[in-house]
Amino acid sequence: MQMLFAAAVMLVLASCGGKNNYVINGELPSEELNGKTLYLINANNAQGPVDSTTINGNHFTFNGTVDEPWIAAIVGEGVAFQCFVEPGKIGVTMDSIWGTVLNDRFFRFTKEMDFSDLENELQQWEMIMSVAEGDERDEAERKMDSISEIGSQRMQENAKNLYLENKDNILGAMAFELMVGIDEKITAKQLEEMLKDASPVVANYKPVQERLEQLRKSEATSVGKHYTDISGQWWRADGNWQDGKLSDLAEGRVTLVDFFASWCSPCRQEIKNNLIGIYDKYKGKGLVVVGLNVWERGNAGKRAADLQKTLDDLGIGYPVLVDSTHTATDTYGVLGIPQIMLIGKDGTILARDLRGKDIEEAVKNALSQQ
Repeated sequence: MQMLFAAAVMLVLASCGGKNNYVINGELPSEELNGKTLYLINANNAQGPVDSTTINGNHFTFNGTVDEPWIAAIVGEGVAFQCFVEPGKIGVTMDSIWGTVLNDRFFRFTKEMDFSDLENELQQWEMIMSVAEGDERDEAERKMDSISEIGSQRMQENAKNLYLENKDNILGAMAFELMVGIDEKITAKQLEEMLKDASPVVANYKPVQERLEQLRKSEATSVGKHYTDISGQWWRADGNWQDGKLSDLAEGRVTLVDFFASWCSPCRQEIKNNLIGIYDKYKGKGLVVVGLNVWERGNAGKRAADLQKTLDDLGIGYPVLVDSTHTATDTYGVLGIPQIMLIGKDGTILARDLRGKDIEEAVKNALSQQ
């Protein structure tokens, strides 16, 4: 009897364990990847790879057990996948995911997010804007903003539908974060209220908490608040660098601050079409313009070379502060660049998110009141 009971217990345990098993089978298009290593990473923490495997015959496999589904990144040389680790057999290729409930729904969502029509239209207007001047350039910029707004609305609606279908799982958490992440009008208080009614898996989702913290920081440095100083290194015309901070120039002056990166096309357009002209026009009337270089890519040498080339190509003559501590955008809760901000003589932030003709108008108003 005891032996039968023990066998029954083992059978139940084995059955329970089997229900939590997952297998990820992947297929790759290139034989050049054979022999390379792939890593399975939990995308929501920084604890290192969960597992690794070798590509063999254009295929790879991961397997294990999972208690609660989680978002995985499968990465290696020339390979990057995203999927949900949950019990069952999961299939992945470079352009498809299938096999389990969350992965099937996630794949449908990626197809719903095909905005190639808007992307093509946006590229056309971007080309026009790069060569146009005056009213024609302004019209191109308005068209680009309108297309981007349509894309954001589509994305937010799709993310909302996905969240409503998956309120209690990790896919819903990802959808919720996307939904609130692209909502430029949401406040920290509104998000806090939404999270009160959210399931724990959504409320505790790390990117959601990061979005909440970003909103708090953005509101702490919003219009009407005193600016927060930023430390970095000043670029000098002789190619050398000098430690400094934003307050070196901003204190006691009307200051226009441009968060930018060399690879950012809209940033370059604002510099070329607006900021350089505004600097030349108003620098003798009390205006200080500061370029705040953020988010440069690559190692230190590449970052410096890319910045130098941008300064030379565009002919930037105003001071540039490099965010060497990588804290500027976090401090101001910046999610995208360019972020152009105007600071008053008393240190009060007068405007944020300035673009196009609004930049000069804000500068004129500020200088007239000093």
